[in-house]
Amino acid sequence: MSNAVTVGTVDSSQSGWEAGATSHKHRPRWSRKVAADLVGAAEAVAVVSGCLLPAFIYARAGEVAVNWTAILQVGLVAAIIVHLCLKSWGMYDTMSMEAFPSRPHCQIGALMIACLAILGLGLPLPARQPHVAIWYATWIMLSFTLMLLVRTLAVAAFARMTKAGLFDVRIAVFGAGAVARRARDHLMMADNGVHFVGAFDDRSAVGRLNPEGVAVAGGLDDLVALGRIEGVDRIIVALPASASDRIEHVARKLEQLPVSLHVVTHIVSDLVASAPAHKVSALGSIGLLDIKQAPLSDWSPHVKRFEDIVLGGLLLLATLPLFLIIALAIKLESQGPVFFTQRRRRLNQRVIPVLKFRTMRVMEDGPDVKQATWNDPRITRIGKLLRRSSLDELPQLINVLRGEMSLVGPRPHAIAHDDLYGGVLVGYVNRHQVKPGITGLAQVRGLRGETRSDEKMQSRIDTDLEYITAWSPWLDIKILARTVVAVLKGCNAH
Repeated sequence: MSNAVTVGTVDSSQSGWEAGATSHKHRPRWSRKVAADLVGAAEAVAVVSGCLLPAFIYARAGEVAVNWTAILQVGLVAAIIVHLCLKSWGMYDTMSMEAFPSRPHCQIGALMIACLAILGLGLPLPARQPHVAIWYATWIMLSFTLMLLVRTLAVAAFARMTKAGLFDVRIAVFGAGAVARRARDHLMMADNGVHFVGAFDDRSAVGRLNPEGVAVAGGLDDLVALGRIEGVDRIIVALPASASDRIEHVARKLEQLPVSLHVVTHIVSDLVASAPAHKVSALGSIGLLDIKQAPLSDWSPHVKRFEDIVLGGLLLLATLPLFLIIALAIKLESQGPVFFTQRRRRLNQRVIPVLKFRTMRVMEDGPDVKQATWNDPRITRIGKLLRRSSLDELPQLINVLRGEMSLVGPRPHAIAHDDLYGGVLVGYVNRHQVKPGITGLAQVRGLRGETRSDEKMQSRIDTDLEYITAWSPWLDIKILARTVVAVLKGCNAH
């Protein structure tokens, strides 16, 4: 297994982690859980197919009247039982994708248990028919053959994908002492697609680093920069228990990144107040407290992107006539472009051009952007209507389809406001862990429009962070439904 870093001093000009991050930046990545779930789904299809095929044979031969609904129900129940058995036996373990479990005796055992379990739920053929024994024997053998084929292909494919680095998990350590050395040694010895990116520490003065530790690849700012270019997946804070203030500072700085964050367990859990509940995990012999998990991981980004494409595409098609009417109204009332483009930050603070219908006579997008207020003289007559109805946000459906935004997420602010609030409000930069949205939880709770105090902006931030933590497709649907109500009421829109 290759390792990204072998550096001796703190030097961010061309650090080893930069080279490693560059090599991984455009490489396609696969979630281990998603890959294992696909194998489970294919094996479930194999169980159901093995159940349906004997029915098809008997139906074609005219030997038996086939109840297809009953057979399909029995096949689905059997598939669930088989999946639960294989999962409990560790057949979907993702610790090492290169050695994905392949134990035929587990598959045949799960099929036997499933067939015995459904005997009490009703048979696809009457019990006195002589075909029943042949039916079940054929079912088990067909399903086992198909499952064995699925598992064999999956094992071979996962081995190749692991070798190509598609399942790589990149771990960085903040701290350069003995714990960091133990983490590095464990990761470098493990042959499971896990890469040690490097150890980071701000203590660069001679004599301040533990001689039993590791070479330093960069400081805290370098580690944050690495996270923003998606060069690391997990970060472990490995500092001595006596450095409580430093741990708090480092954890808060790293929370803004869309990565999993851990602290070694020799640190008491109340040192990091931002994480109210901790889970415990381990890296070899090193105990960890899980401060936060990477948001929208495994299936979540795929589900959310599917949601954005389907719903966003339908909304764009439905509102195209409205686009033309609004564009004509804007051109007839005042000179200037139909669309107003303002630079805003998205995931990992990358800058994107966010589209809106122009509602003002000015086109502010610089270091000083004034928020809209009630009876703002800059707003045009058609602009007032558009802003009150939120129709000025419609062009952002294009941003959604381009993958720059989501339908639901923290609302993106002007860069000038990001710079203003980012340094003074707790957790503000943590909003950039996910894509921004056209609407969000803060908006449907009435936290939209002008923010006249830091307290109001902090409430908006806290609500955005609550959404990131609690995300689910159902939550997005509820927010979209409540957005319609909020738009009709025109709450805080001006």
